[in-house]
Amino acid sequence: PMGRIGRGLKRTGQVLLCAGALAGGAALSHLTMEPVMPARAAAPSFPPRAEAPSPIERPIEVAPVEIAVGSVVTEAPPVPHDPFAGNLRDGKIITGATPHRTMLFTFDDGPDQRNTPRLLDVLDEYGIKAVFFLTASRISGNTPWQRDNQALAREIVARGHWVGNHTVDHAQLPLLDDEAVLAQVRGADEVFERVLGSRTWLLRPPGGARSARVDALLAQHGYTQMTWNLGTGDFQVREPEAVFRTWRRVLERRERENGDAGGIILLHDTHEWSVEAVPLMMSWMRERNCDLLERGEELYDVAQDPSVFFAARDERAPSAEAPPARIDADALSRRQRALRAETRQRCARLAVR
Repeated sequence: PMGRIGRGLKRTGQVLLCAGALAGGAALSHLTMEPVMPARAAAPSFPPRAEAPSPIERPIEVAPVEIAVGSVVTEAPPVPHDPFAGNLRDGKIITGATPHRTMLFTFDDGPDQRNTPRLLDVLDEYGIKAVFFLTASRISGNTPWQRDNQALAREIVARGHWVGNHTVDHAQLPLLDDEAVLAQVRGADEVFERVLGSRTWLLRPPGGARSARVDALLAQHGYTQMTWNLGTGDFQVREPEAVFRTWRRVLERRERENGDAGGIILLHDTHEWSVEAVPLMMSWMRERNCDLLERGEELYDVAQDPSVFFAARDERAPSAEAPPARIDADALSRRQRALRAETRQRCARLAVR
């Protein structure tokens, strides 16, 4: 009996972790909250401009975008890579919904000296381009720690990734009044302009917390909010295997209940176990592709460009969400053809080991 009770408790814990990733993560990203009484929060303070770092201590060398075989973008981009996503301004709220087996990796709360350098190497190893939502307070000042983080933020840009706004200090925006909201988001972009040379256009509200009032305010300033649909629960655990398992369970549930075969993955580069979970995810997708190849189904892919999830806002309401991302049939066919060839070679090598 005690063994059955122990196994039951273990299963209950797994269910709660998965539910936490959904409720504390992706579920919040789709929530349009009822208007709340704005708090009179003080605007965050910044170092005096005289003490701020120079706009760019060295030119940012943006690496040419090398499109991996089987990536979402199968031809050379028509315009140079813009790490600040200026082409994605004024968009509907991106949720990550898609019927395609396409994943976009995103990382919040950095940069982090302990983990982000290793993550950048891992992403290079797998040919992944990601979106980093930076917390501006980590790079806003002139302390040695902040100067090191500034160099790391420049390295993120130089390696061909995207950067987005995650506010000054991770504030829950619906709890702030309008002035404080703008201090958080525009204040962050002032930091990005000084350190990286440009404001950002993608924004991730901390915790996925939104309200109609804040949505309207952000839309007035051109931001496109990007939430997520594939939480990993990496803020609740400390082992990469647990992060991986939660991601798989959330993915399976999203596909079963919403028809989402892929989407936007939420991770935090402030955790070493999150960095270590990326190879586990990639290995699983590659192994699954061997089976999918035999069955003639669409293979798992990694988006190299967040634009696949973008939809212009036009005259729609600020809280309007982007429709599920659908890839052009010709582009999908070309991409899958190349990915099948790559997968066939990889699976053949595995078979002879």
